[in-house]
Amino acid sequence: MTPEMINCLAEVAGALEKLNRALSAELTEIERDGATSSKIQHLKEGIKAVKDSGNMVLIWADYIARGDLEDPENPDVIRDPNPR
Repeated sequence: MTPEMINCLAEVAGALEKLNRALSAELTEIERDGATSSKIQHLKEGIKAVKDSGNMVLIWADYIARGDLEDPENPDVIRDPNPR
């Protein structure tokens, strides 16, 4: 994987972490302000969805950037048909 790709993945991971912290702070704020339980639940579910989808983006980007995944010591590992 190129240094640029490693840097990009780190930047995306950092941005996602920053977003997750901001969303958590927003949740704390609306709970403190007495928001309805449905609004609080909506935000909690949204935070989980953002975390999960962000993790999927990072996992797939890493997988794609690594390209050829053939492992000569493990014949059960299938070669990536679209290596970079």
